[in-house]
Amino acid sequence: MSRASIGSGLLDGRVALVTGGVGVIGQAIARRLTQHGARVVIADLDRSACEAAASRISAEAGGQVIGLPV
Repeated sequence: MSRASIGSGLLDGRVALVTGGVGVIGQAIARRLTQHGARVVIADLDRSACEAAASRISAEAGGQVIGLPV
């Protein structure tokens, strides 16, 4: 995927669920999905880390990101 396509709106109106979203790879995936217009749900076991990651990604990448402790 080229850098030019980042923020393309390819996923506008879609919802993505990222399990293990508190980890480094999960956060990177959530950030990329958000950049493409998806609304993202980060699911993880750690409630506080889940909420913190969602807030951080939302602030950095824009878009709607929520944390869902499971």
